[in-house]
Amino acid sequence: MDGSGVEYVAECFWPGVGEAELGALDERARASADALVEQGRPVRYLGSLLMRTDEVVLCLFAGDADAVRTAAERAHVPFERIVVAERSSWSEPVGGVGPCRSRPSAHQPKEEPS
Repeated sequence: MDGSGVEYVAECFWPGVGEAELGALDERARASADALVEQGRPVRYLGSLLMRTDEVVLCLFAGDADAVRTAAERAHVPFERIVVAERSSWSEPVGGVGPCRSRPSAHQPKEEPS
């Protein structure tokens, strides 16, 4: 991390969530985190993931636990719980430079040199 704390996921069971609701959630969460930063509280909103089939949204934050919970509550994130998240050693952080590196799957054909 870059000094902004531990990463957390706010898990939300959200039946019927659509693109508009998800976009509004992202805007509220980012604004909430930004407002807390202005008050000297260490928190960043890193974005969300939607698992449409499971009707689950994961909102990723970084900061200290209290600031993360406050940001999520003020943004009206409909979370069931907030848990510590850890990245694998080969993934790029959200908002990092360049795309996330991935390892080729055994099921993906390797590109042949031309």
